[in-house]
Amino acid sequence: MVQKTLRKLTLAAILTAISIVLDIVFKTIVPQGISFGFPFYSIPLVIGSIVLGPIYGGMMGFLSDAIGFYASASTYPFDILFSLQAMSWGVIPFFIAKRHSKWWVILIAITITHITATSLSTFANFMSSYAFNGGDINAALIYAFKNVPLRLLMMPVNIIVITYVTTIMNRRLEPLYVEFFQDKKILNT
Repeated sequence: MVQKTLRKLTLAAILTAISIVLDIVFKTIVPQGISFGFPFYSIPLVIGSIVLGPIYGGMMGFLSDAIGFYASASTYPFDILFSLQAMSWGVIPFFIAKRHSKWWVILIAITITHITATSLSTFANFMSSYAFNGGDINAALIYAFKNVPLRLLMMPVNIIVITYVTTIMNRRLEPLYVEFFQDKKILNT
């Protein structure tokens, strides 16, 4: 039991680290303040969700977002509302897709998750702008929705790329999963 938990924590840590690196790379490439959604950091989170479950996936999403935020030296203060987007990538896919799911099931899971994550991100943008602008709803709405058209245009491309990479990675990692989660009895011989 302890070994299985340790294996899950190890896999979660590895996938979280990959997610953090991807997040930092894209935050470095895309100028700060421009948010049009390259959620490729979510690929390890989706794999973690499908393989490890929603608890591990949610924790992976939060840690990935928080560590990635502080490691990228942002000038903005950390806001936990933005972590909900990353956490959704680690929670929602588990309820739709499983380890042996066909590609189209993973596509449905990623589509639903992407729509949810984009909605949560827009809500977080609205709330942070609302607080920053002293309760000015109009300014908050303008700020929150300024990148939505571009995000919606990018969404189909993101969904296709994330689905393809997740499906391929999941298939390639299957032998590792079998070995990783196999209950081995330790024999004292």
